[in-house]
Amino acid sequence: MTLQIKNILVAIDGSLNANRAFNRAVQLAQQTKANLYLTRVVEDYYLNEDDGILQMVNYNDDSNVIEARDDLNQKFMMTVYPIKDTFLRIGDPQKIIANYLVRGLKIDLLVIGKHGKDNNHRANLGKMAEFFKTNVHCQVLIVD
Repeated sequence: MTLQIKNILVAIDGSLNANRAFNRAVQLAQQTKANLYLTRVVEDYYLNEDDGILQMVNYNDDSNVIEARDDLNQKFMMTVYPIKDTFLRIGDPQKIIANYLVRGLKIDLLVIGKHGKDNNHRANLGKMAEFFKTNVHCQVLIVD
């Protein structure tokens, strides 16, 4: 039995691996004619779980948020395949992606880079990829 992929979510963080994951997600969306969603979560573990959206206004001048917003906008504007929607969130990436986006959007495939932007935390970020692999209710493609 082949699983039909209707909704793909790609999580990016500005890293080379995330860019590779984005490119792979676009290819897969084209091949399967799936809806493509794009997210970038700016890490802030001090926020209450439900505050990620409500507190966005307090982060308008934050350089990490500005960089994330610009990265999302650039990918949205430069991609030939239509991106259904983009999501910029602030908070715990694991909670936001696994609990809200994957479930809320009925994602069939989550595409992420194996390691994130901060090379000093490569082992930690590899653990984040492994977290998604075992804790989301969809297929996960980890791009190296």
